[in-house]
Amino acid sequence: MDSAEPASPTATSHLYTQTNETDNSIIHYGRMADGTLTEMDRVATGGKGTNGFKPATGEESAPDTLLSAYAVTMSRDHRWLFNVNAGDQSVSAFKVGADGHLSLTDTEATGEKAPPSSVAFDDKTQTLYVMHTLGPNHIRSFKLQDGNLVANEKSYTLNYDKFDNRVATSIVVSPDGRFLLADVLFNAPPAAGPDGPKLTPSNAGNPDGLVVFPITSDGSLGDPVLNDAGAPTPFSLAFLRGSNTQFVNTFAAGNGAVLSTLAADGTVSNGPLATVDLSLAPNGPSESCWVSISPDNSHAFVTNFGLGNLTSFSISGDTLTSANGSLGLVEGDGKFMAFAGIPTSGPNDSWASEDGFLYQLYPNASTLIAYRIEGKDLAEVGRYPIPYNSPSGLAGF
Repeated sequence: MDSAEPASPTATSHLYTQTNETDNSIIHYGRMADGTLTEMDRVATGGKGTNGFKPATGEESAPDTLLSAYAVTMSRDHRWLFNVNAGDQSVSAFKVGADGHLSLTDTEATGEKAPPSSVAFDDKTQTLYVMHTLGPNHIRSFKLQDGNLVANEKSYTLNYDKFDNRVATSIVVSPDGRFLLADVLFNAPPAAGPDGPKLTPSNAGNPDGLVVFPITSDGSLGDPVLNDAGAPTPFSLAFLRGSNTQFVNTFAAGNGAVLSTLAADGTVSNGPLATVDLSLAPNGPSESCWVSISPDNSHAFVTNFGLGNLTSFSISGDTLTSANGSLGLVEGDGKFMAFAGIPTSGPNDSWASEDGFLYQLYPNASTLIAYRIEGKDLAEVGRYPIPYNSPSGLAGF
């Protein structure tokens, strides 16, 4: 009788998030064929995280510490991984091995005082774009050369006219590498008021929430195009798989998402706003902030930070419709409440795989959950511990 122990499961692909702790590191998970995860290792970024401190609001420890999406991203060929280090205003680059393991190749200061919060990479020009929550120099860029990040001198702002201190949340390069898209949450930083923070939502009265830059042949950015994002407070967007033009954009105070279309001149048209179920917190807002697209483009899964859950939307033509408004509800430790006024686990970044699984961070519950996508529904397949409150960013292949 063979008494040998059974062989360990073999990872079929890989997933990465950053701890965003004071000594920041990337957690590398192996993804198994059934969607479950095995933590492989943790690799230091060479930079500092915020360790739960939220610079935009001054909260000592809160989930969504970077107020952003895409704090971790990969090149489209999956050879490189990048992340922001918001604690010391730097960005890191990693070479991704054939086995998914990471090798740190460079960590460089962004040159700005504001915390970097989102990154996007253009494979065509080998340019890394780094967005900062505040300006005036919201966007800096680096050339990737033999694993080194070489800073470009030029910077780019998301401010305009009287709005000279806008708050940005995420950047994305269009799949064809023609445009860089930036979502702007507020036209001014939150200010203290007698009844709570005073907010100045973008895209409220002005069609200015989505800024589109053409990308030139050398990776520099052309003149920005201000666009109507479709609703106030756009937060993050995701292109449909295989499309260079259609994407889903989310709205923190707009309580939902829209399906939008990018034209060849950088202008954007929007379908109607599809809203989430607010029965958990009728006064809202839902803070619908992160989005992932199913492998067949039939559904978008939107993360509701203020409600502690997710909503699935059906994608049809140029519109979204709510499909399931009560997915993935996870309780936090009861110590954190967002603008909806109820305790929330503060779910933030998510990532959907090509083989049909969705991975969701719940930082206030110190949990990463793996789900199998079943049409408009999600079926949990595993839970994994993560650091409390601080983690941000998910990317994989």
